Amino acid sequence: MSLHSNKHLRYTANLILLSLTVLCVVGLLPASYALAAGLVWGWFFSGARKLPVGSWAGLLLKIAIVLLGFTLPFGDLVSNAGDSFWLTVSVIATAIIVGLLLGRLFKLDNHQSWLISSGTAICGGSAIAAVGSSIKADQKQMVISLAVVFLLNAVALFIYPAIGQWLELSQQQFGIWAALGIHDTSSVVGAASVYGEEALEVATTAKLARALWIIPVAIIASFAVSSGKFKLAIPLFIVFFLLASAIGSFIPLETAAPYIKDAAKNLFALSLLWMGTSLNKAAIKAIPIKAMLLGLILWLLLSIATLLVVFYFF
Repeated sequence: MSLHSNKHLRYTANLILLSLTVLCVVGLLPASYALAAGLVWGWFFSGARKLPVGSWAGLLLKIAIVLLGFTLPFGDLVSNAGDSFWLTVSVIATAIIVGLLLGRLFKLDNHQSWLISSGTAICGGSAIAAVGSSIKADQKQMVISLAVVFLLNAVALFIYPAIGQWLELSQQQFGIWAALGIHDTSSVVGAASVYGEEALEVATTAKLARALWIIPVAIIASFAVSSGKFKLAIPLFIVFFLLASAIGSFIPLETAAPYIKDAAKNLFALSLLWMGTSLNKAAIKAIPIKAMLLGLILWLLLSIATLLVVFYFF
């Protein structure tokens, strides 16, 4: 391909990405469609991007979550987190134990099993990064685990709302199910925002409570694989989210709340768009079949089990 053709391709690709970004910012591209658009863009144009939007996506997501905190009363957060506490603990413990057993059955590397299991059990990429640091996983194992989780996140973002509507789940039921069954915070809030405002509030609270388990799981993993060392990684954005909720509880924000929620939703969509652009052909082709099977089976078991619990007991 000529130099002129490369420049033309890069110009076209970045113009498309800029247009999609604007649509997200003004609220015309919902979260699920934003992720789909990002995935398509990443598949065809991943080599044409210059700006590191994939790495910026995580920061945007954290900002959006903190913004949402201003609209959620602190008392409601405590109540929602308490309602699903034991279910959260059970889900995390079961997912990790079953994941490690399946990993042995598939004869996967122990590090790979821990990464995929913890990513499924807690909060996707954040858990993989924290646990990977604790057990000294290599970059290839991290990339494979992140790709597996990201693909399943993308699927969940589309099918969870459809299943929830088919089963006529309430806003609370869907919020809890999304928080427990979907890996990454971005896809949890994306799916919940599509389902409804109450579902988004419940899902965000329950998901962030689940994310706090990164620290104890990383400690356990570090000793389980005999590294004996643990790197503390406190998710500070959760602290800021709680502070925002506390501020919002004392300062009347009823007039501004709708605008804050809209801004948060638009930022969620934009973060998903930019995350989608980072998954390219090379990352997908690098996933071993056994690793993909482990992630898929574990996620399906978790999704079905939590759906049954939520459907019959909430």
